Amino acid sequence: MWAVGTVATLVTADAAMFQRFGALGTAASILFFTDRLAKIERGRQKSVEKLLHEYGVELMAIKQGTPAQDIPQEGYAVDFLTEERNFDQLRDQAEIFNILNVLLLTVATFQWGFGDRIVNKLITCGEWVC
Repeated sequence: MWAVGTVATLVTADAAMFQRFGALGTAASILFFTDRLAKIERGRQKSVEKLLHEYGVELMAIKQGTPAQDIPQEGYAVDFLTEERNFDQLRDQAEIFNILNVLLLTVATFQWGFGDRIVNKLITCGEWVC
């Protein structure tokens, strides 16, 4: 909605509405990306809980005297390398979302604060204030 409104107000050279869409972009950045990062964090927590549970099962098996070669049969037999790749994927995803969030938040904040002046200077009348 922010992108469509921003383009539409640029095409119509409506400086006041262009500035108002900056507020929507800021809100979208905060709401959308906060939700995305929370989902990534829940995925990370799930992986950590899975690993901790596996360690707990293996520790209990060792305490009960289970031979080391039989321990994977006692638990989930989590593939630790796969879990590490999952962590890497979650980190990469979080980094991408964080970069996009900062970019959108910066652009939308400038649009919100100075959008009317920018449209006036570049499109409408060539002056900061028409």
